[in-house]
Amino acid sequence: MNLETRIDAFTRLGRRMEEAIAPALGQVSETNPWFSPTEIRRATVRLSAMLIPDNLYRWVQPYLPLEPAHSADVLVISAGNIPMVGFHDFLSVLISGNTYTGKLSTKDNLLIPLLADELIRIEPQFSEYIRFTDQYPTPDAAIATGGNNTSLYFNRKYRNIPSIIRKNRTSVAILDGTETRQEHIRLAADILEFYGLGCRSISHVFLPVNTPVDRLADSLRRFTGISPNHMYSDNLVYQTACLKLAGHGFKDTRNVLIIENSAIFSPIGTLHYSHYSRLENLISFLDSQAGNIQCIVGHQYTPFGLAQKPDLWDYADHIDTLSFLKSLKP
Repeated sequence: MNLETRIDAFTRLGRRMEEAIAPALGQVSETNPWFSPTEIRRATVRLSAMLIPDNLYRWVQPYLPLEPAHSADVLVISAGNIPMVGFHDFLSVLISGNTYTGKLSTKDNLLIPLLADELIRIEPQFSEYIRFTDQYPTPDAAIATGGNNTSLYFNRKYRNIPSIIRKNRTSVAILDGTETRQEHIRLAADILEFYGLGCRSISHVFLPVNTPVDRLADSLRRFTGISPNHMYSDNLVYQTACLKLAGHGFKDTRNVLIIENSAIFSPIGTLHYSHYSRLENLISFLDSQAGNIQCIVGHQYTPFGLAQKPDLWDYADHIDTLSFLKSLKP
């Protein structure tokens, strides 16, 4: 199966993606209440938008040719924090001409198999290149995504084969005080979509010194793109109680609690913020945190509203997955 056939199949999958997963929306949401139909559809629309021929050919162009003489067996261990978070690895392994063995999180083990079935219906040759497992086999190569503790385990287990091991990351925003109301609204989406569970979700906002947080709080209060979810609501109630007991001040926007705190990671249902006086000092600090940060949003960085809309070439942990896959020699 050549690259043109693989790209054509994924292009057709992009057009059928919403239809393919529609019958399972209720079951998925029941299995994992964090995966509301709204958030599943949000993820589906964005993945579909990636799978257009121009995007796919632009993405693979620097790596040509992608016609390996022998297909490597690549184990992909996926996280389950947001719907189909492991799809990019699924796509990368198969586009590169390798074999995908998926070890899915129990929090998200229904959607990608549905897409795999649809892909095989579109191009039956893919049946030889896709399988799923509940075990931890020893393949030719591994791509594993998990928390900081599980990453230590994966590093030990797969230390003798080529591997990409990812751990916890978060994203931050830098404001300079000139942001428009529309940019604040877009930032609210970067913060609240997927209930703040993704590595691209903004968990900390840096403001210029003496800049109040009120404008951002107002945008977060007005944001209507988050669907009701009892799991998220429970987190809001819990965090509110903890902050009150600790005597820690916060702003309640109904959608998220805003807290002045220097930590770049924030608990679900909360957003941290802090002030900076010199931008160069802030940049130096963020450089020191590079291993913990996936994305920076701001005027000189990722545009507001695009944190949760990565391109195919925006790799997790900034590790070039396709280059890694091309280098494999089974």
